[in-house]
Amino acid sequence: MRVSLNWLKDFMPIKDGPEKTRDELTMTGLEVTAVVNIEGDSVMDVEITPNRPDCLSILGVARELAAATNRQLKIPQAIKKHYMKKGPARGSARIEVQDKKACPRYVGCVIKNVKVGPSPKWLVQRLNAMGLRSVNNIVDITNYVLFESGQPLHAFDLDKLENHRIIVRRARKGESIVTIDGIKRELDPTMLVIADSARPVAIAGIMGGRETEISNETKNVLLESAYFDPIVIRKTQRSLGLASESSYRFERGVDFGMVLAASVRAQEMIKDEAGGKLAGKITDIGGKALKDKEVALSINEIPRVLGIDMPPAMVMEFFRRLDLKATMKPKNRIQVKIPSYRQDLEFEIDLIEELTRLYGYDKIPSKCPRFTMQKKFKEEKTDLVALVREIKKRLLSLGMSEIVTYTLTPRSAIEAIGRPFDNLVRLRNPLSSNQEFMRPSLLSEMMEVLSWNLNRHNSSLKLFELSKVYSMAKDGHGIEERINLSLGVSGATPGNWKEKPRDLDFFDLKGIIEMLLQFLNIKDFTIEKIGSPVFNETMLGGIRIKGDSVGEFGEVRQSVAKKFDIKQKIFLAELSVEGLLKYANLNRRFSPLPKYPSVKRDISMLMDDSVEAKSIVEVIKENADDLVRSIEVFDIYKGQQIEKGKKSLAYTLEYRSDERTLKDEEVSRVHKTIQDALVKKLGAQIR
Repeated sequence: MRVSLNWLKDFMPIKDGPEKTRDELTMTGLEVTAVVNIEGDSVMDVEITPNRPDCLSILGVARELAAATNRQLKIPQAIKKHYMKKGPARGSARIEVQDKKACPRYVGCVIKNVKVGPSPKWLVQRLNAMGLRSVNNIVDITNYVLFESGQPLHAFDLDKLENHRIIVRRARKGESIVTIDGIKRELDPTMLVIADSARPVAIAGIMGGRETEISNETKNVLLESAYFDPIVIRKTQRSLGLASESSYRFERGVDFGMVLAASVRAQEMIKDEAGGKLAGKITDIGGKALKDKEVALSINEIPRVLGIDMPPAMVMEFFRRLDLKATMKPKNRIQVKIPSYRQDLEFEIDLIEELTRLYGYDKIPSKCPRFTMQKKFKEEKTDLVALVREIKKRLLSLGMSEIVTYTLTPRSAIEAIGRPFDNLVRLRNPLSSNQEFMRPSLLSEMMEVLSWNLNRHNSSLKLFELSKVYSMAKDGHGIEERINLSLGVSGATPGNWKEKPRDLDFFDLKGIIEMLLQFLNIKDFTIEKIGSPVFNETMLGGIRIKGDSVGEFGEVRQSVAKKFDIKQKIFLAELSVEGLLKYANLNRRFSPLPKYPSVKRDISMLMDDSVEAKSIVEVIKENADDLVRSIEVFDIYKGQQIEKGKKSLAYTLEYRSDERTLKDEEVSRVHKTIQDALVKKLGAQIR
């Protein structure tokens, strides 16, 4: 925004040159990027941050400069007297607001018998400094007040308004308007317009219409000052591709308390420069009695945030300079009233930032921040980080590759894996439909990556991802973050001179999971049959550790894979890292080599196809007399020579004692006990 130094001098005494003023403004947070000379006036180009719409005016910048330099601010009497005031609801201007949400306040007045002509030299120079050309005295005054107060105004030729009436409404389908730049613009019902009894005469908050603009023949004026919803103005501005000084301010939020004051200020200037007389009373529709909002500040919070002590007297002085009414309360608290033009001040930390600006950022010493983490959280966080590091290390050693995917996921991906939408975290304003939800699972992202690679003929895939998933908290307040591990395998092994290539399958994935759990010293885990909308009923398993479910894995259903454009078999797993943390033990201890030899015996049996491997292992362990050290399946067969509904299994059992050499009779006795138990409990037929 351009700021005229001569114009600033109307609000406060400035004896120093533009360089000094530039430095003072920059230190308050309003960076001056350039200073140019226009007609003997130093004009500064000031960067205004989006959270400070109050500084989009000469008055707003003057407030900042006065606070920074502790100078007295001189505000025009019309603004000072009518700021935060409410006018009568009915006056001489006939105004109807149909959309009160998009236009919560509209101030209008009628000024009769004006004399339209050229503006005085001083007014033309002021507008030239702001980069605006002079039109006529009425239009120039509305632009002058806009730059001075930050409140956009618009003047209509009253005699060109049908029935001398203003209606604030949404545009109707098929309506159009020729704006003052001579371009015809098509309107739609999402746009707010200012209309008379017959047609739109202005696009609200953006630009007036050509048919009712002020001309040299104008005698009577209807002056508009209003507050329009920033979102409505922004959408209209972008839809039409039409920007103006007014829309720039409206879409950032103008000062609600300035609407009436700016109108009165313009009325007085019109009377001085163009004659005319206010006809009747001002019409102020929608404006309520305005009150300053209040924010509390604890004095003790200042050193905690800034690392410096700021005496209460200094704090109260800074608030005075900022025109913030502050009152000391018990327990070192200050109650601060916030004027309506400071929309950016909402929380305690905002007040601390204001104090910092006046104290001086350059005066705050550089210190390394000190904080203490809760012991329990620190221990859990440290252990979790170590576990994640060890999991990655182990999986990489198994020949797997790590992937990283986006946190946001589309609705279709969640539907594809059969997840309910009850407790999902949905973005209120997603950038696209592909980024609507925060992912509740890593499975859909893993399938997207597998699909991308398989469709580009990357045939051997062994992938993993360690990342966060999200869901709403059980009490409905807040969001829960959890770290999950996903695994995905598909394609074929490369093969070598000794082994032929073969397809990766369910047991490859199961082996990776078992090796990972063994590496983490998790021994008491079981794999059991579960139900899942993602995995095939015959090729899936749930992982439990001492009764706690920590994950699932299996072959993805063909119908699910098809939704991700995958035509071949893929095998996925998802595990809870927090669930593994509860049982993992990363402390490595030396185990001596066995002193005594082991004995291996095989069991070949026929049993029902419905019997799970978990049940077989449990029966063997229950009857092993602590002598069985390993259980390995080396053959499984279903075919023509096997009865339908049956399967042939062959296991190798390793027997060993840490105290003695086992005798053949002892091993045979235990082996026979195991066989008998398998027959009795599981209906096995020993072969």
